[in-house]
Amino acid sequence: MDSVTHHITAAGPDGTELEVLYGYADRQRRMLECRHCAWREQITWGGARDKALAHLSQAHGATRAPAMAADGRTLGTTVWTVLACFAVAAAILLWAVSR
Repeated sequence: MDSVTHHITAAGPDGTELEVLYGYADRQRRMLECRHCAWREQITWGGARDKALAHLSQAHGATRAPAMAADGRTLGTTVWTVLACFAVAAAILLWAVSR
């Protein structure tokens, strides 16, 4: 997977943490990919968390503590991009008001 945006996790029957990665593959296809087996699925519309948790419970026996968290690196990049856009917009607005 090219770009991971979220980690979907659940606890297995023995307490181990099971994880499915959610993000984008080549040509910007939204994908789910299990870190514990070869399962991959393309997502066309919503339901990524539910599909990932269904896979973890059916294939790996996960039963407890489901969670979905944003990838730290992706979240940081997004925050800096948004801040840069706001800074540019503020500079343009200040320039337009001063004319």
